[in-house]
Amino acid sequence: MPPTEVRDQKLTATFTALIALMKTKRIENISITELCQKAGVSRSYYYKRFRSFDDVITQNEILGIIGYIRKLPNQQKISFETLMTHYFQLVKDNANAQLTLIAVGKEQVLIKAFKTSNQYLEKKGALYAPKFNSTDNQYRTDFLAGAVVNMSISWLKGGLIESPEYMGKKVSQFMGHETNF
Repeated sequence: MPPTEVRDQKLTATFTALIALMKTKRIENISITELCQKAGVSRSYYYKRFRSFDDVITQNEILGIIGYIRKLPNQQKISFETLMTHYFQLVKDNANAQLTLIAVGKEQVLIKAFKTSNQYLEKKGALYAPKFNSTDNQYRTDFLAGAVVNMSISWLKGGLIESPEYMGKKVSQFMGHETNF
């Protein structure tokens, strides 16, 4: 198995164990030893990869978003609406973990992960994105991450009534883009 696959599996196992523990304990009562035992990873692995439980969450969210986008049909760039549709599908697919993170107040970690993933995709040239100066781009990215994650939280709490396609279209419309960002 390639090293990146092993790395990703360990990250996923650590995240899954953290979510399971967060369902039964307050996060401040979870020990690193307990997390590592539940995840089946070593403490040295944990300390090499993470500084906090928030890092576990952020890295797993980024892995999920980037991995999901990589599975899309091979095309030069994807539209903003398509990106948002796939983001909402990912949220739906991981609703249980997302709701657990929201219940323990980790919304800012979700926002950070979305923001980091979006910046990565923009740098890779995978998105239709307008050119902004660096200050404007920073504020735009902050705004977008907060808005999208807050919409996903409302959608999750509302029972996922609308489809991911509908949610992607709504975000695109709210941002003033009918098809491309």
